Amino acid sequence: MIIEGLLATLRPDGSPHVAPMGPVVDEALESWLLRPFQSSTTFQLLRANPRCIFHVMDDVLPIAQAALGFPVELTYTRHPAGGWIADAACHWLELEVADWKLDAQRSEGRAVVVSRGFLRPFWGWNRAKHAVLEATILATRLHLTDRDAILEDLARLSIAVEKTAGPRERLAWELVNDYIAKH
Repeated sequence: MIIEGLLATLRPDGSPHVAPMGPVVDEALESWLLRPFQSSTTFQLLRANPRCIFHVMDDVLPIAQAALGFPVELTYTRHPAGGWIADAACHWLELEVADWKLDAQRSEGRAVVVSRGFLRPFWGWNRAKHAVLEATILATRLHLTDRDAILEDLARLSIAVEKTAGPRERLAWELVNDYIAKH
């Protein structure tokens, strides 16, 4: 199955680079397959340093910000091994990519769990959070998909946002819609 969250890698200056990631995992969260595009900053940073931290989040706003290339409004705590833990995460897993498959544009990195931590209970995802996540994914595919089809999907997804969103989901929804309108 795929779990959505934020992956923090280390830039050469030691600061965090955060990107949305949907790794393929098993239910025990022991088997990890990271699939960054070889053209991405995340891939380049993982090749230079195979350690990273995956964050399980219940806030969709930083995921939307990262996916669309906006500054991610998070604070971090330094991990003892050198990575960065997003303070807003529910829990995190430090991963190390053990081997790579590089025969396609979208690489595959098999990773093992090195350490993990719990910060707070997972609040959960309501329909609005799911709708924002789906809309964010659509926005990242504007160059691949028919614009009219995306606008139809947004109209359908907006119902869940209208009915179930809180302030963070509404802010993320506006961000996604503004992004789509400008592109």
